[in-house]
Amino acid sequence: MRVRAASIRDTISWVFQPRGRRGFPELLLDVQNLTKSYVTYHKDPGLRGAIKALFHRVPVAVEAVKPVTFQVARGEFVGLLGPNGAGKTTILKMLTGLIAPSAGRAIAFNEYNVSNRPVRYLERIGMVMGQRNQLNPDLPAIDSFRLAQAIYGVPDNEFQQRLDQMLGLFEAHELIRKPVRKLSLGERMQMEMTLSLLHGPELLFLDEPTIGLDFVAARRIRNFLKAINASLGVTVILTSHYTKDIEELCRRVILINKGTCVYDGLLSQVDERIHGQREVEILCAGETVAMHVAAAVKAHGSASPVVASKDDGTCSVQFFVTPRSVAQWIKVVTGTVEASGIVDIKISEAELETVFGELYARGV
Repeated sequence: MRVRAASIRDTISWVFQPRGRRGFPELLLDVQNLTKSYVTYHKDPGLRGAIKALFHRVPVAVEAVKPVTFQVARGEFVGLLGPNGAGKTTILKMLTGLIAPSAGRAIAFNEYNVSNRPVRYLERIGMVMGQRNQLNPDLPAIDSFRLAQAIYGVPDNEFQQRLDQMLGLFEAHELIRKPVRKLSLGERMQMEMTLSLLHGPELLFLDEPTIGLDFVAARRIRNFLKAINASLGVTVILTSHYTKDIEELCRRVILINKGTCVYDGLLSQVDERIHGQREVEILCAGETVAMHVAAAVKAHGSASPVVASKDDGTCSVQFFVTPRSVAQWIKVVTGTVEASGIVDIKISEAELETVFGELYARGV
């Protein structure tokens, strides 16, 4: 996992977000205690269990989503994350009006109750599900695009302008006249993304859009999503199991596990909440330099350096520090020895998968 933007940069980014009337980021989605429960039935195995179930079914209540509360501001790119079965897709379906919540509510654009499926709300959102097709597989994509234009009542000039813009971002003008079933998975996803944005939605829901894609196609999708969020101001809520998607796209993440929110905050602070430390490794030109560095580290704080010799004649000094003090420690090291004595400096943090796994296991 590469080092994310510092908290001060996150604060600056927040300051320059679009503002509402009171000077705070404009609220696009307000979710309060959203819950989804359903009833399934227990059946004993075998023929006897099947016959018994015909006359006496035992109901079992399942809480797919326990009370979940969060807000999304205009312009945000939020990752809605969690293991399989955590309730992510159920939440997206409730937020798009596909299923009704059992309790709680979601208010969009400060006026629409999402569970009522108001037409004006549906006109202002888009959704792409990586495992569901919206395009007609037997027709070229342009025919599905024209159908969407008619459904949403998009004027010809706006339609053509948006279509050219989307296809230009993908460099995929030649794909729209091929039958969809003849497209590769990556090309089909590009057309699905284009379709979802032709009516100019302000809020886009994405459910694992890069699932099954190779790294080239996934990178193209990520670059496209960066562009529509940055240049068009589309607010995006994304679910994905690929950490590369999360690292490159999402500044904020909401982690769901067993239907419950276990973390909601900046991605750059997730590892700090769990481990709270970074490993610093100073690779020195020789043992003498390494001993000077280790002595300086000991003298300036509670860090406990470990010195280890390498096969190539260099010597490393390793110690752990808090994220906010990394710069201070680097200054201590570079002020101790000549620059020629330091071969390399490495700052490591836990892999994103490891951090998420620990969050799912215990919550924060």
